[in-house]
Amino acid sequence: MAFAIEINQDVENIPYSDRKKIKAVADKRGDLVDLMSGNPDMEMPAFIKKKLKEKIDSVPMRYTDYYGLPELRRRLSDRIRTDSGILIDPQEELLITHGVQEALYSVMRTILRRGDEVLIPTPHYANYLLNTLACGAKPVFIPLEEKNGFIPRIKVLKEHLTPRTRMLIFSNPNNPLGIVWPDSTVEELARFSRTNNLIVLVDEIYREFAQPEPPISIASIPGMKERTFIFRGFSKTYFMMGLRVGYVIGPASVMHHVRQLHYILLLCPSTLGQFGALAALDCPEEEIKPLHWEFRKKLQFLFKGIMEIKGVTCVPPNGTFYLFPNFSHFGMSSLDLSLKLIEEAGVATLPGTEFGSAGEGYLRLSVCAKMGQIEEGVRRLQKFAEKYS
Repeated sequence: MAFAIEINQDVENIPYSDRKKIKAVADKRGDLVDLMSGNPDMEMPAFIKKKLKEKIDSVPMRYTDYYGLPELRRRLSDRIRTDSGILIDPQEELLITHGVQEALYSVMRTILRRGDEVLIPTPHYANYLLNTLACGAKPVFIPLEEKNGFIPRIKVLKEHLTPRTRMLIFSNPNNPLGIVWPDSTVEELARFSRTNNLIVLVDEIYREFAQPEPPISIASIPGMKERTFIFRGFSKTYFMMGLRVGYVIGPASVMHHVRQLHYILLLCPSTLGQFGALAALDCPEEEIKPLHWEFRKKLQFLFKGIMEIKGVTCVPPNGTFYLFPNFSHFGMSSLDLSLKLIEEAGVATLPGTEFGSAGEGYLRLSVCAKMGQIEEGVRRLQKFAEKYS
């Protein structure tokens, strides 16, 4: 009898996405325009590269402090106090991680118990669901509606509460929706969370791309710091995706246990990545701001081009790299449309259902490619739309 290894049920429950189907079709096209990827095709600033090269040439790449370089944690705590009005202890309340992905898992695995319910406004970033399942918890989806600008309604959140509800998780600015929830909404979510004794996880990785300015951080609202975990990183703001540096801020009593799990998973963050993060904190604004403005320009160009397609609607973007337009007018499922766009138009997009069933009828479009590619992508999308109008 053949030996069989039984898989942990929580891990077995983690679903695979349709991206592999999309990739299989995309690999057959040699002239593809990529409006799918969230991985920017942009060099990180020259200042950061220069500082990294100096470190590589001058210091050994040894393990660092398990929880991140003390200088990096101290400087981040100073920055958070300045830009968000949140006072934190860099030794007890801040942890450097291998990107935000590791931080999300470490926090959720530490807190969630089997059967706990997690409120997830949807369409949502897929890993909020995947981590919930990996922890043996139950996802409870809160539908966001285009007609309301994808802004969560407290009435709907209340309807989904049960005695097992323990956590609320969301991103602001929002991936995949490309929008920023107004401060008044964040304040309503804070009141709702306090009233119902919820733990809040907020992913702020796109914070620097919010327009006209970054939103309020929910942990800065009175009574929220002790129940909130904030996730930020360097990948998007400084185009350091491959260096994998994120960080999480949370209550000291819980972060003690998060650090223990982090140690088991990682030992310590990347030494080179942390040197890059320190360099990023010193990077002149004149090197960073033009890159951010370039993304905003590309996003507005893509939005304008999409809105010229008959029957397509889209909530105007004001944060992140993304649009989330409604293509239901074409009468195809999101996946079928995404595959057809690759095959017939040579444009790669992500079906809205990659972000939950509430994304049916939508596509997520990205501006991580260079401007010339985005211009060509818009031209191809408009030509495809003419064919199917």
